[in-house]
Amino acid sequence: MAEVVRYDNIMQYLLRKNGNYLFKVPFRDGWAVLKNYQGSRSQFAYMKKSVTNILYYNQTSFMPKGRYTTELGCMRVWREAGVRVFDIYEDVIVEGLQEGFYAMFEYVDKPRFAIYFADKSVPLEEKLEVWRRFLPVWHRRLALAIERREARLIHENGDMKHVMIMPDGDFLFFDFEMAYRSPNRVPEFVAHEILAYLKSLCKTVGRDQWPVFMKETVLHFPDRKLLRSAYEFQFEHANPFMRLARLLDRTLRLKNRKYFSKYNVARRLRDMIDAA
Repeated sequence: MAEVVRYDNIMQYLLRKNGNYLFKVPFRDGWAVLKNYQGSRSQFAYMKKSVTNILYYNQTSFMPKGRYTTELGCMRVWREAGVRVFDIYEDVIVEGLQEGFYAMFEYVDKPRFAIYFADKSVPLEEKLEVWRRFLPVWHRRLALAIERREARLIHENGDMKHVMIMPDGDFLFFDFEMAYRSPNRVPEFVAHEILAYLKSLCKTVGRDQWPVFMKETVLHFPDRKLLRSAYEFQFEHANPFMRLARLLDRTLRLKNRKYFSKYNVARRLRDMIDAA
């Protein structure tokens, strides 16, 4: 039978809200994360973002029920692929919340990439060792996504904020509310994730250490052809309309001229791969 829990003053446990409410709640002599997917934005805001995601970005719905379904579905796919994600307490009912719009996850308090790699007290060589261990784990999932044509294996919101370093040397991934949809575009989505992670890495470690981390990426990522696809889909897309759209995007939008823009990161990645 399902375990029933109740929190009379749930807001006292609020961690953050951003399209959903996230709570750190007492549970079974410890803590759990209770995620409520509805209520922090207006219905119009949910619908507007959903239309943009579905029609323009080829992503799943932003509606509360859609994000709940997508996240739990992605976590199942990732777990079955051998990738570490939060455990889900599926046998729990939270009184006062609408069934099908919330989930209870294990609480894990371990260093996130965004904090660890930005910490100046951690020696550079130690950081590089962690990054080298991460690269084959990252590559294996991306290769599986392509092999299986499984868009849900791509981390749509993949960056340094959403990976934890576990004590046993493994890595835990989280935040799967949104996912890509088309199996025919999986290689392109993979290229997009590569850029997103490297762009976030660059912002995290800073300009001084960025070349060192990028060199390690080129040397130790198991498939340079896959790595180089991050550049090719931005500058050499097979679809001429996409090539034109991205040419206009990088030419007209000022943010795309920044040092850490996806286009500049893609160029530097290509240059390092070619030099290697």
